[in-house]
Amino acid sequence: MRVLNAKNIVSLGVLQGKAYILSLDDGTELKAVPGSITPTDTMEEGKYMKVIAFKLGQVSPQRTAMLEALRMLPLVAIYVDEQGNTKVAGDIDFPLVFSYTITGGLYECQLEGDNIAPNPYLAE
Repeated sequence: MRVLNAKNIVSLGVLQGKAYILSLDDGTELKAVPGSITPTDTMEEGKYMKVIAFKLGQVSPQRTAMLEALRMLPLVAIYVDEQGNTKVAGDIDFPLVFSYTITGGLYECQLEGDNIAPNPYLAE
């Protein structure tokens, strides 16, 4: 999974269900515990409520500092879903918010937000 600071995205367009992203940087790679990424979309009041839950290992002061920095940023996530498709959640106008807790030696992380459309596939 990779997260991008929405403020560093120059262009994010969706055409026929595929997202095209031009960003000033490559973002931050988050190596989730295999099998722990769980994306969920629910419809509430005409908006898609998005939650991506995942776990990270290697609890350390350095990683905690990095995660604290992510908590302060509007984010766009690029992740691989259960079927192996690369998808995009969040955008410049509807960024995701990051949160985490430390439980049993792992970071339990969550990206949350809403949008008016489902998560598109990342264009190759």
